[in-house]
Amino acid sequence: MTHRSRWVSAGLTVIAILAIGYGWRTAHYNSHFLSDTQIGGIQVGGQTAEQAAQTLKTKLSNQTYTVKEHSKSLAQFTSREAGVKAYSTTQLKQMIAKQNAFSWPAHIISASADDKRLSASALNDADLTTLATRIVQTAGTNRTSTHNAKLAYKGHQFTIQKPVYGTEVSQASVKSALADAIEKHQSTINLARAYVKPTVTEKSKALVKAKNQAEKLAKNQITYHITNHSIKVPSDTIASWLTSKNGKIAASNSKIEAYLTKLSYQYGTIHKTRHFKAHDGKTVKVPAGIYGWSIKVASETPILAKAVLAGKSMTRTPVIQGTGYHKDGSDLGSTYIEVSKSAQHMWVHKNGKVIISTAVVTGKPVSGTTPSGVFDVWSKQRNATLRGKNDDGSNYASPVKYWMPIDNTGVGIHDSPWQPRYGGNWYLTHGSHGCVNTPPSVVSKVFAAVPLHTPVVIY
Repeated sequence: MTHRSRWVSAGLTVIAILAIGYGWRTAHYNSHFLSDTQIGGIQVGGQTAEQAAQTLKTKLSNQTYTVKEHSKSLAQFTSREAGVKAYSTTQLKQMIAKQNAFSWPAHIISASADDKRLSASALNDADLTTLATRIVQTAGTNRTSTHNAKLAYKGHQFTIQKPVYGTEVSQASVKSALADAIEKHQSTINLARAYVKPTVTEKSKALVKAKNQAEKLAKNQITYHITNHSIKVPSDTIASWLTSKNGKIAASNSKIEAYLTKLSYQYGTIHKTRHFKAHDGKTVKVPAGIYGWSIKVASETPILAKAVLAGKSMTRTPVIQGTGYHKDGSDLGSTYIEVSKSAQHMWVHKNGKVIISTAVVTGKPVSGTTPSGVFDVWSKQRNATLRGKNDDGSNYASPVKYWMPIDNTGVGIHDSPWQPRYGGNWYLTHGSHGCVNTPPSVVSKVFAAVPLHTPVVIY
């Protein structure tokens, strides 16, 4: 036999031996975990399912964990409290069956930690949630809040504010940190791992896009027509409303609401003291009542917010609530009722002319004083019964043929057949409980002359 033949024969023998060894090891790993396999940070490499089950049970049964913050111990708990349960033998056999037994050489030489570490031991979600809630309560609420990076407008330009990395914790963040620590078999857990982290940073592409978009939206033309006024919303104002939410462009409803509230107060009439020109040409100051209008801010806010984000020019009259809104800017109009408490007299103005003039009896001072202000005939009723209390506390029930309530406290205009006289100082001793008592011979004419929502000016 030549040397060459002997070398070939020897080589084949080695190969055969290696093949047998490889096959044996492969067969071995059909019933054993691959080398350095970890479950929940616990080494079970080379063990059978039965051996691994015992190892896990021993290691996990009463493992103690400590949660610390700045070297201070906040809480301690056992694996049992966290709902840790070792895998059963059956489950472990299923894990072995899923591993690639043929890869054992590579697994030994170059397996990474993630390759070697299987999923954590079984955790009871309800137990872990209860534990996380307890730790959050122990940690307390006096913590720095975490904030995402956001869009800001200052000095006539948009900038991106960096996120705030706070110390706040949540049930979800603590739960995740606990699960991760248990997975890695780490008995000491730093609470900082559970701090809520920003989800949007200053480098977010969406936030940079939002900034560019905001610069364009701020130039939008938005104009309001309110009575005979035209109000253009300044670009700086629009820009101040623009912000970001989770990295995307958004409009601040609270700032828009504040703007509309200011606009309503400036142009609306519901809260305003009026300088009223009386029947004799003199001007009297009359406080606000229930008559008047304002911008319905709650309804207009989402409309304006949508228009801002749409980036399209808009001209509109805002949603109005109340009575007395006129496009020409007039307030009371030419049809209204005028009542002078000092003169104890009432005038009905119809289309600019006084059509009824009559003495009346208003409320008896002080308890029944008729309120001053601009009110509204918000209802008209026939044959009503007025009920209330007399000065001595007794109840009264007064039937009337004509009833026109004008405020929200029970004051109105009605006939008063029990009154023997009207005008003068009679009201000082025999005044009403606040209503405007009107002669029965006149009240039907008033009732017929005034439509619903006729203003009533009392001074």
